[in-house]
Amino acid sequence: MPPPPPPPRLLAGGDHHPSPTSASSPEHPFLSAHLLLPSPSPSDLPSLHLPLALAFSFLADPSPLPRRLLVVLHAAGGRYPAFYHAFASALLSLPFPLLLPHPRNRLLLAASELARAAAPGFAPLLVSLLRRLPFPGDARLLDIFHEHASFLADEEPQLLASAVFAFLRLLAKNRLDPAPQCLECSDCGECKNAKNLAGCRENLVSFCASVLRDHTQVCELIGRDLVRCLHELVLVQEFHELWKDSMLGRAAEICRIGMPGWCTAMAVSPEMETQLLFMMNNVKWGNQKRYQLWFARKHLMVPGGEERIPDIVRFICCGYHPTNKVMQSGVIARWAVIGWLLTSCNKSYVQANAKVALFYDWLFFDEGKGNVMNIEPAMLLMNYDVRRKEAIAECVRNAFAEDLERGLEDCMASRVEDRFMDVIYQDISTVETRKTPMGNSSW
Repeated sequence: MPPPPPPPRLLAGGDHHPSPTSASSPEHPFLSAHLLLPSPSPSDLPSLHLPLALAFSFLADPSPLPRRLLVVLHAAGGRYPAFYHAFASALLSLPFPLLLPHPRNRLLLAASELARAAAPGFAPLLVSLLRRLPFPGDARLLDIFHEHASFLADEEPQLLASAVFAFLRLLAKNRLDPAPQCLECSDCGECKNAKNLAGCRENLVSFCASVLRDHTQVCELIGRDLVRCLHELVLVQEFHELWKDSMLGRAAEICRIGMPGWCTAMAVSPEMETQLLFMMNNVKWGNQKRYQLWFARKHLMVPGGEERIPDIVRFICCGYHPTNKVMQSGVIARWAVIGWLLTSCNKSYVQANAKVALFYDWLFFDEGKGNVMNIEPAMLLMNYDVRRKEAIAECVRNAFAEDLERGLEDCMASRVEDRFMDVIYQDISTVETRKTPMGNSSW
């Protein structure tokens, strides 16, 4: 009698990935639970292995999804309030970039089902997916938010604002086409048949515009970076009309709201965040070049990678504030990482947008609410001659002191604010005559 076939794989294999039977494999807990509960049913509700076993069956069972799995999911969630969260946490524990096409599509289906039931734990799962954009089949994510927009505006406003920010940044970077997640995707029928955001750009624009119009207060949770997003999308007619109709009078007020922490995380993928934090916490001065090259090859030297630099700059400025101990430990500083990113910009509009991202909090700094650590990298990057930084700093202090003595501070502030408002209120016809490429900034 031939041996039974091995259980289906969830993750892409390879020589450098452990076997699912290895305890070090992310698949191991799922496989172990599957061997104990190969066909989850309502009789298994008391089992502690059910969340992992059900997650494995949900991701691995052939199409169409057996209805019994949905019955078990909601029966367990109804009887045990913590089950939904345990199920969602199990799905989150898998490394998304390594998921094979079928499990990845099933993960989106699971996210949709949890959102439909308003199940505890569905919000972190959707946030994780938003940070992965773009990926094959990501149009289903847009469908989820479109279907539940009104509910999310009332019950999970931060999640809806996160979706708007993620989608706006995707449009501004003009990088909707997903890259294959693994070698198995290169000639995969499921990936070829998956509906991607690149094929429904109009629906994406329509969704963002409708949420901005109908749930303006929710979108204002994004803070001043909402204005930055819309400024980069000035050539999109729907956003220009929305700006004139409902956002124009609120721009100054919105710009006084800083970028919240949950929003900074949306600017980069989890892998990018881990690698950036490693560089700024562990890599000593003089050793950073090989780490920077490795990061650039993985994230910047890919289609659409350079357009991510402004968001990376925003993350470094607002999402990571080193302690005094770290700053005194000899590791590479934030301003140096940003300086390297600026030199990595080959496109003029990307460099312009990166500089705006760097100085954005300085333009709207509020002494009572602002965090000086958000503007520290910009201040340090202004010292172009490190050997004479003390003399330069003294000259800058003297210049500001002279301005204050002559009473010029109010006049200067007024001119800066007027210039900024002129830029963001500019007429679309003026922009079109400049032939500004998508994503360009006129700063």
